[in-house]
Amino acid sequence: MHQRVTRLIRVIGMCLPLRLSIFLAGLNRGLRFLVPPGKDFLFHKYLKDMTVCINTVYPIETRMLTGTYEPDISAIIERFVGQDSVVIDVGANVGALTLLMAKTAKCGRVIAVEPGPTICSRLRRNIDLNPELQSIVDVFQVGISDKIGELFWKEDANNRGNAGLLGHDGQSVRVDTLDHIVDSAHLTKIDFIKIDVEGMEYEVIKSGMASILKYRPLICYETLDAFREFRGFDIYGEIFSRLCNIGYKHFAILPKGKTVEVSNLDVLCSANVLAVPQEKIGAKFK
Repeated sequence: MHQRVTRLIRVIGMCLPLRLSIFLAGLNRGLRFLVPPGKDFLFHKYLKDMTVCINTVYPIETRMLTGTYEPDISAIIERFVGQDSVVIDVGANVGALTLLMAKTAKCGRVIAVEPGPTICSRLRRNIDLNPELQSIVDVFQVGISDKIGELFWKEDANNRGNAGLLGHDGQSVRVDTLDHIVDSAHLTKIDFIKIDVEGMEYEVIKSGMASILKYRPLICYETLDAFREFRGFDIYGEIFSRLCNIGYKHFAILPKGKTVEVSNLDVLCSANVLAVPQEKIGAKFK
């Protein structure tokens, strides 16, 4: 039923002026499908006043036409990232959340990590379109794994812009460890890390344990059963254990950025989890 409604909305959208379909998408997220695919233009109202490049062949960029991206995660960023925060966006894609991080941490620093060549070029362009962010955001065109080397970056043909590094074919890209990127960026603190890497969250966290132990950041990472099944082992159980062993607690991220503590990740209560050092749990979690 949902797919049929979406197809109907897209047919209607083909009959509307582009400016009107963009306006309607901003009024209601469900109407973003009114914007026809394959349109390429600049959008000047992302996060109210930011300019971004949009090509509606990419679902992520179509969602940005609503003015925000992933409202629940955006609410978490606005809630826990401060003006002087140092933030790492692992799997930055075209910068939908990187831009929000930079806008929120306007006196801080954002490290945006994205391995995909075509996607990273769009990320850089979005930063260039907002000159006030250029002194805040540093882009690392690299993937993150538990070993330095090369992996294959392959875009999902059915979800353009989404890509993974777990296959055996595609475009060869360099991969690094999170700890090494922290050293290369000369970071002296880390307040918040967001990880969305299509099933490689375990490797990212494993590769950054020295930095995580030293700087004790909040860590927001994606948790989807499909990736646990694809990997063939309990990647989220492994992450949970590693972080619990160094004094982290885990919170399911609910609609509007609300959080509820979970005692394990055997059954996933949300698509993303927030891991928080026990000493940083305060009034914001009550």
